[in-house]
Amino acid sequence: MVVAGCAGSEEGESGGTDTFIEPTTTQPTNWQFNHLNLTNPFAHEMQSDPLQRYHIANEEFDSYAVSVEEFSGETAVLKVRDGLTWHNGDPGDPVNADDLYTKLATDAIIGDTISTLWTDMQRAGDKSVELTLDGTVNERLFMDALNYYWLETPHRLYRDYVERWEDATTDDEVADIRSDLRNDAFDEPKGNGPFQFEERTNNYLRMSLYEHHPDADNINWDYWEIQRVSTDTASVLLGGEVDGIRNYTAPESVFESAPDDLLHAQLPALWGHSLPFNHEDEDFGNIYVRQAICEFIDRDACASNYGRFGQPVEAPSGLVGNIDGQNEQSDRWRNKVSDEMAEQLHRYDDPERGRRLLEGEGYQKDDGEWYRPDGSRFEVTVKTVAGFNDWHPIYETIVDNLNAEGIAAELQQIEESAYWSNHYLAGDFQLASTGWTLQRSSPYYVFDMYYNIDPEFMNLSPDDLEAPPMGDPDGELESVDPRGLMEELLVTQDDAEATSLVDELAWITNQTMPMLQINEINDPVWFYTDDWEVPEPDSPKYQSKWPLWWFPRFGDLQAK
Repeated sequence: MVVAGCAGSEEGESGGTDTFIEPTTTQPTNWQFNHLNLTNPFAHEMQSDPLQRYHIANEEFDSYAVSVEEFSGETAVLKVRDGLTWHNGDPGDPVNADDLYTKLATDAIIGDTISTLWTDMQRAGDKSVELTLDGTVNERLFMDALNYYWLETPHRLYRDYVERWEDATTDDEVADIRSDLRNDAFDEPKGNGPFQFEERTNNYLRMSLYEHHPDADNINWDYWEIQRVSTDTASVLLGGEVDGIRNYTAPESVFESAPDDLLHAQLPALWGHSLPFNHEDEDFGNIYVRQAICEFIDRDACASNYGRFGQPVEAPSGLVGNIDGQNEQSDRWRNKVSDEMAEQLHRYDDPERGRRLLEGEGYQKDDGEWYRPDGSRFEVTVKTVAGFNDWHPIYETIVDNLNAEGIAAELQQIEESAYWSNHYLAGDFQLASTGWTLQRSSPYYVFDMYYNIDPEFMNLSPDDLEAPPMGDPDGELESVDPRGLMEELLVTQDDAEATSLVDELAWITNQTMPMLQINEINDPVWFYTDDWEVPEPDSPKYQSKWPLWWFPRFGDLQAK
């Protein structure tokens, strides 16, 4: 490989193992530094610190930039880590309660996850903020909500937005603030993490070790560089142009050609591929047609064709935990429901039942081809993203399965720039492709995606949903209230009650199929080990998102 630090352009040249290099395909001079403006934002995970670390394998949380100091009754007190300072001096300003308050306020402005859990907040000291929760929120769900957040909002830069939000009295005013915030672009880099901005050109952005960071002593090199490379990631990786990649699902040819000093390990992605239904479609608005389609799709084949990093969802119901960190099938999903419910959830692997369901709804199969009740051919289109090549084998398998059953299916590939905005998010599809979780393990947040976040995209009306009675899949449909159950789940303090509520939500999801959960995948991380030391691939240290960001902070990535 090109030795770490020696791959830099002339402008970015560095030597030996004093620089860790990761790739980008974006021109660094196009970046701006407001991460809440989604147009060319630069918000690097080594530049700012995450609130906490979540261990996927044992489902435990460790505080990092922020700790939960108190959680009792209907309040929670969050506190910033001692010694954390901004990169605006030597050392810069301490990260304090104003900055944490700003983080939570900007989260509320854009309507993100944490903001759904509290109704009021106050500064509670130099480094602490007290939240008044929306009822007696379940502590574990609260902790899960803090995952994958970075503390990257210095009050001095976001003050105007926070003060406008404090004065706002209507949803329209907040919407205006959100629009302004989303469109603002910062020229000034910001951060409190172990590496701080140094310089950038058209070909690289360089950060240097921030010696005042509390974990700086665990890092024995000087620079972190993001280098512009080609979009052929396999070539970039095999050519040794980088020292590591956070996450890259490589084709099999990369594994076969990888040199001995190129290490890869993997961790559960906490998501997988799914098949959303358009619930206003003439066919797929019918629960029994959705169930029939699910019976015809071979999830084992979908996962197998995806490659070595996927496992099929055993009982589609919105429960994460179908794959472990070594790419083997896992039944950890069963821990989230009662044993009785785990057995009752339908597996959707019975094509004969699918045929009976279609016939029961007036569909007819003649000479191996299915026809609708009005006599027209049963035709479906599955839409997917043209550039997501690793997704294609899954949806091609689905199309093959449906065609083999006698349903005229086709795959339509659409450019990413149009797919999300004009098709999936616009609800303009029969069958589509997307992920089936938002990368959180708690069932609550998966159900939140189905019944609060994505129903508009799927033209689903959770308030009008019907499902068979629990445990009786052939029973008469009856009204269900997934949102009401979720409200109860969010605040219950009783484990048995929480399991009972998840049982009900899993059953509703398993029967109504807002979208079919197909597989669950692992994310591979890559390191070159000629100049760098990292844990062995089977180490539990890989089981937190993401090893590339956590290893430096804890001394698990070392320059040789």
